[in-house]
Amino acid sequence: MGIRTFFCMALGAATLASCIQDEPLNAEADIVAVTFDKDNRDVLFYTEDSVITVGYKDEDRYIQITYLPTSDITNVAPRFILSEGATITHDESGLDGNGLALDFTSAQHYTVTSENGNYQKKYTLELIPPATITRFDFESFEMIAGGRYINYYEYDEDGKRYNIWATANAGYAMCGLPYFPTQRYDRGQSGNGVRLRTESTGGFGEMMGMRIAAGNLFFGQFDAVNAVSAPRAATLFGIPFNSVPKTFTGYYMFKPGETMTDADGAVISGRVDQPDFYVVMYENSIIVDGKRQSVMLDGNNVLTHENIVGLARIQNPKVWTDEQIEAGEWERFEIPFVFMPGKQIDEDKLANYGYNIAIVLSSSIDGAYFVGAVGSTLYIDTLEIICEE
Repeated sequence: MGIRTFFCMALGAATLASCIQDEPLNAEADIVAVTFDKDNRDVLFYTEDSVITVGYKDEDRYIQITYLPTSDITNVAPRFILSEGATITHDESGLDGNGLALDFTSAQHYTVTSENGNYQKKYTLELIPPATITRFDFESFEMIAGGRYINYYEYDEDGKRYNIWATANAGYAMCGLPYFPTQRYDRGQSGNGVRLRTESTGGFGEMMGMRIAAGNLFFGQFDAVNAVSAPRAATLFGIPFNSVPKTFTGYYMFKPGETMTDADGAVISGRVDQPDFYVVMYENSIIVDGKRQSVMLDGNNVLTHENIVGLARIQNPKVWTDEQIEAGEWERFEIPFVFMPGKQIDEDKLANYGYNIAIVLSSSIDGAYFVGAVGSTLYIDTLEIICEE
């Protein structure tokens, strides 16, 4: 090696080291995911390695994870995937929170501090039993992301809060537009309702090949981290359930947008947009090599997966005029729950929450495939899943 070559390489290495040293420390203070080791993982319904967190407040994020009611949660040691270089402290003890075994019969609180030490975020982690709520009036909500969009939640008979509803508003936020597809409607059938509207995603959506976004609301989780790379997989549907549905009821109004377009933005002549709303129930696990593996349906398979046991879905929805919507002419629907061919309920599995159920609402029936009409608007209120006694 010549002396000139050696000198250039040494100079380059020194320059690279200087650049690395001069790089500012990370200012993020986020929990990216919560993980459980093999000793604790069986307390959960969902046994994947990580649970992506979605906080309902920027300044005090609240993470809820459902556990099996038969599980012992008095000695659970979650681990946290954090922003690069960040640290986590358990507030009640002042100890390092990563891998700290705690009694989760009550919620536990954590503080995440950024690598540069200048920023902190507060988090609450709560393990909750499955929800037993079957009526939904949409009166419990809050504005999140600095007041930009809405988050719905529910309370059970004991006053316990459940964050069972999700929307794709967090994904739509990347479009940089001032309005959102899922919004509160203050002239509901009774009190507040929900307005779901199919919106254009603007220049960002066109660049990503996702030209529209249907307004949606559903039981489950929205994975904003993967919303661009795998948008249908980002909508995760279902919560554990231990009753057998008979009927799905509620109130709605709907007006389609003027122009139907396909995923490429081309006009679809002669077709009118339709809304979609349904209840789907499915087995939430399968056995592989003698071990239970969880099943969580998403936008790719929520209506087609082999674990689905039954469905109650709107057929031939009506269309309203602007005048009828302004007058509040709500239509009550009552949809019977129909079992899939050859499917029936296993009573032992039902008693142990071996099924998930999801309500799914959308302003465009094919919105998950970016097909629909901008302006299609679905109004929903006072939903109920009537179950067998």
